[in-house]
Amino acid sequence: MRIRTIITAAAALTALSAAKADCQIIYKQPGSSLLRFHYSDWSLKPTGGSKETLSQTATFLSGFIPIRDNFEARYEIVSGHNDLQTGANDAAMSGLGDLRLQVAHSFSQDRALLSAGLNLPTGKKELNVDDERSIIDFLARDYLTVPMRRYGEGFGLNLQAGAATTLGSLKCGLSAVYDHIGSYLPYEGYGKYDPGDALSLTATAEVASGKITYTGDIGFSLFGTDVFEGEDIYHQGGQFNARVTAARRGDRYTTSLGGQMILRGRNKRYNLTDGTIDSQLKQYGDEYDLFLRVAFLLGKSWNIGTMVGTRQIGASEEGLGRSSLLHCALDVSRDLSRLIGVDLGVMYHTGSADGGAIDVGGLQMYGGLKVSY
Repeated sequence: MRIRTIITAAAALTALSAAKADCQIIYKQPGSSLLRFHYSDWSLKPTGGSKETLSQTATFLSGFIPIRDNFEARYEIVSGHNDLQTGANDAAMSGLGDLRLQVAHSFSQDRALLSAGLNLPTGKKELNVDDERSIIDFLARDYLTVPMRRYGEGFGLNLQAGAATTLGSLKCGLSAVYDHIGSYLPYEGYGKYDPGDALSLTATAEVASGKITYTGDIGFSLFGTDVFEGEDIYHQGGQFNARVTAARRGDRYTTSLGGQMILRGRNKRYNLTDGTIDSQLKQYGDEYDLFLRVAFLLGKSWNIGTMVGTRQIGASEEGLGRSSLLHCALDVSRDLSRLIGVDLGVMYHTGSADGGAIDVGGLQMYGGLKVSY
């Protein structure tokens, strides 16, 4: 039972933090590096229980390298520190995440794109079960927004292919991504865990009508079976997602209104003794998000954005009730010169989880420095 619970925690993080490797070829885009700092503070107050508080600091270093015309490379690495306080108990965890590399090449006048990426296992693994696992459990809660959920994994490979075209005033595209995540040792004293591979298909469309531009996409993801020490343990159900955004651009400001829907399938949990299916339930509920954003241009170099939104997550089938959160944000960015830009932002969250049994509050801040060359 203890092994099953531990591996389920690792699987939950994989489900919430599926790797994304976005690529976009832009003609004559200069090389650049981005250093970004994030701070997150979340507090949970369950009815009749001990208050939990998590603070996380994360540092991201990413970069873009133009190799030649229609050929580019990207990289990213992250490090983070977490402090968790539950009542009178404290736990801490620090370490590096994995190094991610991605190369992309476009063809047919940028109407087709092929890309390949690697996940190099440089991050922290073999976590301490007694202390660090409590932080992993906290990070796996679906109603929280945390920039760094995972540390190290195994060697990974992703392959992408995409194509785009225009049909009159409609711009549309189709892409496919295959992700392979290799086996690794998630916790001290336990065996190898091999997350299942994933395949995602996405269709996108964009059309302009007057001053308003409408964009949307729909996608479907399929997942392989997670394996622990050669035995099937967990299979994540398929996931459907859809997003739509309407943006009105004026001379000095842009207003955007959008929403997202995520429908999640049932997951299978297998018995480690005989391989039979123990349960087929939704670990996470379906999700519906809405947001309104207004961005202003102040002077020639200042950009100021404001945003309000809501996130609604349905009840799971494993005992967690519905979650309802509201958030608001303010961000500022400025180009200090042709080659240097900075940005700052803050976001506040409030709401409840588990059908109102847990009061949720969160504060997030970030700052970034981008250098082009």
